[in-house]
Amino acid sequence: MSEHNYWLQLGHYREAILTDWKSEIDSEAFFLDERGKVDPYAELQATVNAFNGIGLTIQAREQIICRFPARYKWLKNKIENNWLDINCPEFEKWQSVINPKGITLVFPTAFMNNPSSMFGHTLLRIDTKNQTRNKELVAFAVNFAAQPDVQDNATTYAFKGLVGQYPGYFSLMPYYKKVREYNDLESRDIWEYKLNLTSEEVYLVLLHLWELQNARFDYYFIDENCSYQLLALLQLARENLDLTSAFNLHVIPSDTVATLRDNELLQEPNYRPAFGTKLFHYSRANDRS
Repeated sequence: MSEHNYWLQLGHYREAILTDWKSEIDSEAFFLDERGKVDPYAELQATVNAFNGIGLTIQAREQIICRFPARYKWLKNKIENNWLDINCPEFEKWQSVINPKGITLVFPTAFMNNPSSMFGHTLLRIDTKNQTRNKELVAFAVNFAAQPDVQDNATTYAFKGLVGQYPGYFSLMPYYKKVREYNDLESRDIWEYKLNLTSEEVYLVLLHLWELQNARFDYYFIDENCSYQLLALLQLARENLDLTSAFNLHVIPSDTVATLRDNELLQEPNYRPAFGTKLFHYSRANDRS
């Protein structure tokens, strides 16, 4: 079980050099065992013990279940069918605010003034029930980004980004903020691809996103970046889905689009032209007239 692909994906484990496995998550609080970062078996054993309430109060057990609902749901289906269904009021409230029905991959094009965005960027939009084109802007966006030191100059920023010196975190925010940032302020065109995911698969992705709320990653511009981490999140939608194992040296936003296309997850895109693109076409039209 500890070497099952889905368990390894839940822990963001990859094969390592000095140890058999190593998780890409660098927050100690994400692991229940002190060796959990490098030992999927120890982490699995500690997780099952916690979900069984061994050595814990009822309240402590419920808190751990609600910290790791994706782990709990998967293990319940695999080995412990007598466990009760997930009952986490905070998660249910969070989910009801998001009101999810589907997920859209968002691909803003390149922005040459920022080294981390010179190949574009990727994020997700959580589409709501009864959502229309006009209501897309008030949906929630899932973003993964580095948190750089504001005092670093451009050279230091590029160097630290290449060697993983910045922490990276997942965040949730209104989609219109990202559209304003990319479309209007940075004049970047945006392509939006709805994903072929069922409601249950969207639910599984959100369960794991909840687990990652405070998880810290070392952010690398070349490989462990927004494109890679969004694929690592999306592959939790299905037990047999593998979107990340092919990427060892580098991954860029266009690779995210290609990988999801190759796995038949992409629908036809919608195009959201940038403010600058609109002005350019208006001026061309005026010239011709």
